[in-house]
Amino acid sequence: MKCDWRMCSRRFLLAAVLVGALLTFNSGFANGEAIGRITNGTPEAIVVVTRDGTLGSWRSTASSGARWRCGYYEVVAPQMSVLDPTPVVDWAAGPVNPLRGEYYMLGCVDASGVRVHTRYLAFDPGDPFGGAGATARAIDEARRRLELPEPRPRVNPPDEQLVGLPMWMWLEEPWERIWATASIGDVWASVDAWPETSLWEFEDGTTLWCDQGVAYDIWRRPSEQSSSCTHTFSNSSVWSDGGVEWVRVTVTWGVEWTSSELGGEPLGTVTRTTEFPVKVVEAQALVR
Repeated sequence: MKCDWRMCSRRFLLAAVLVGALLTFNSGFANGEAIGRITNGTPEAIVVVTRDGTLGSWRSTASSGARWRCGYYEVVAPQMSVLDPTPVVDWAAGPVNPLRGEYYMLGCVDASGVRVHTRYLAFDPGDPFGGAGATARAIDEARRRLELPEPRPRVNPPDEQLVGLPMWMWLEEPWERIWATASIGDVWASVDAWPETSLWEFEDGTTLWCDQGVAYDIWRRPSEQSSSCTHTFSNSSVWSDGGVEWVRVTVTWGVEWTSSELGGEPLGTVTRTTEFPVKVVEAQALVR
């Protein structure tokens, strides 16, 4: 096995990263910061409004990963004319640090600088994004908070493996659905994940697809137990690097979301990987 195989084993796929998730704030601004708590989950979320007035950006899963940056802009006049009620905004001056209760134009741009959202409103520290993309932001925050465990492989025999004797394999963590929920104002979203498969890879090139596997029970006779998740080594590891064979196990999780505003849909898959060493020995038979 190549030396960089183990160096690159862990993959982290949670694709959407929410920089500023804002939920039901219980305080105003203090030193340029607004602090709030997720109402249906933990831990605390913090968003910072920078000195130039730009709010923390967020990446929307529900809009193909488009990244928005939002800020509050000074309104020169509440309307352009009697015939055109559109507020006159000094976009060129850039965003400002907003004050509670004062009216501004909230403007958001995507990664290419195109303005994708505007709204004339009074600044509320409890919802600095003015309701923009609340569902997508809640989905992203819930997905970011979803904690998927690393695989915890177990084998039998628990110590050295014998050439020609099947090694029994299983995963110790519960094989069950887990979820995380976040809310922004009255909008909530839940992200669910469930383990689908486990892939076991060996240095001899063998791969084996399993589910959780079956734990070996040392108190039962071998003839009373069976598992399809086993591997038989054909060579000793004595000549391998470090005198051991490395085994890699990857668990694939399915992920989907639901929300209070929209229906649900899949979010693809997420993988978690662990590697562990196995010492393989040969038992010599003496014939007289």
